[in-house]
Amino acid sequence: MVYARAGFYTTKPGTLDDVLKKAEAELVPMNRQQPGFRSYFLIRTGPDSVVSVTSWESKEQADAAAERLSAWVRQEMGPSLEKVENHVGEVIISNVPPNFMTGYGRVAVWRFKPGMADTLSAKVRDGLVPLMVRQPGFTGYGVARTGQDSAVSVTGFASEAQAQAAAQETGAWVQERAMSSVESVERSEGEILWSVRAEGI
Repeated sequence: MVYARAGFYTTKPGTLDDVLKKAEAELVPMNRQQPGFRSYFLIRTGPDSVVSVTSWESKEQADAAAERLSAWVRQEMGPSLEKVENHVGEVIISNVPPNFMTGYGRVAVWRFKPGMADTLSAKVRDGLVPLMVRQPGFTGYGVARTGQDSAVSVTGFASEAQAQAAAQETGAWVQERAMSSVESVERSEGEILWSVRAEGI
């Protein structure tokens, strides 16, 4: 099993750029040196917000990563940090081609109606994933089950234009076949600033 951790960070206006330079220099090697590390990428979702996504070989390693990364952020960002939100869960769907989540990324936090998660996961695996893979510029898709009725999905495309074009077709599928099972969804998207993975993956 593989586990993923998605961290959502919001800072006070004008403070994020300097932190990102230090984060790339320090957090990328720090994560790669940890036992069980599989992948790490960062999406800038706004002038003052980012989403950090890491994947690990066990839940314990993912939980430890959440604590380690949050501690680094608290120390380095200090008073500029306004909000931190962590989601950890087992990866239940993963389709990651060799170019691996480059370009433009979209992260969605899903809350499902009670008892609908398993049925919806099967629909997504059988219907949405093949549709997604056929879209021009596709660089990856994954879903982590973060609770009995919740999940986080991550989608990558080579460019924002390709992501938006794909959203027209895949969005119609989601609206028609999935939204009746969904209580709420919160989406964030933006440029993927860096993307690394463990050797051999």
